[in-house]
Amino acid sequence: MENKWKDEIREYWDMVKEDAKWDFPNADAELFLASIWKASSEDLEGMEVQVVIDNNNNIFVSSGTPSFVSFLDHEEELNEQKMCLPIKCWIHTHPFGEAYFSSTDWGTINTWKTVMEYAVVLGNLQYYAYKISEDMGKKIYFDEDGNAKDIFFYTGEEE
Repeated sequence: MENKWKDEIREYWDMVKEDAKWDFPNADAELFLASIWKASSEDLEGMEVQVVIDNNNNIFVSSGTPSFVSFLDHEEELNEQKMCLPIKCWIHTHPFGEAYFSSTDWGTINTWKTVMEYAVVLGNLQYYAYKISEDMGKKIYFDEDGNAKDIFFYTGEEE
């Protein structure tokens, strides 16, 4: 049962992968994002989670600490199947609540930007989706019932 949270994320991905959109995440993408947030905030009790979606729609899932995530101790994710570039989307959580790209996140985005299309960071009742090629992002806040209440658009690095 140790990786049940990964299985749940994969189940949601299998349901939505054909129709999920990342530049302005649609309902399918948001359902998937909610499964990642649940894993981070509830199942793993505040540990960061990341999901990488490759060009073949395969996902690679890992967890870390409350403030850092990598594939360390999740090497099986990279050994079971090959990651095919470009990366469609890199998703990770900030379990302490705020959805923003930290300086470390911007370093990751800038390192991978030639082979990564989108980046999404999840916070409590919010997410920030960033389309790398257009240097444009959308941040959305939700109320307690899950309804969008505020939407902001950004260009450039917003921290």
